[in-house]
Amino acid sequence: MAKPRGSEHTTLTQTAALVVKELKKIPGIKMIAPGEISTSTSSRGGKRYITIVYTSAGCELIITGQSVQNVAVHISNPKIIYTNLTHTKTLREFIFKERSRLPGE
Repeated sequence: MAKPRGSEHTTLTQTAALVVKELKKIPGIKMIAPGEISTSTSSRGGKRYITIVYTSAGCELIITGQSVQNVAVHISNPKIIYTNLTHTKTLREFIFKERSRLPGE
């Protein structure tokens, strides 16, 4: 299971807590590191988004609900995160997007 960064790095928003709960079920994750919470100024009509940004260490999830929170996930094959999260029943109301931020691209 993934180890928390610095025991409890920061709290999770309610939306991010749902996603992290599903991430803990995925084997091979080395670390889950929640980032700072920032308030969302745009009104998107209550929609929730998860943007998966692939990085050299794994991926970073940008979770948008009432506020925005980044969650870094260290894993060797980050594509399985997208596959598992999109097929999870509890996250079916989320809209998923993918981006890449790899060196050399």
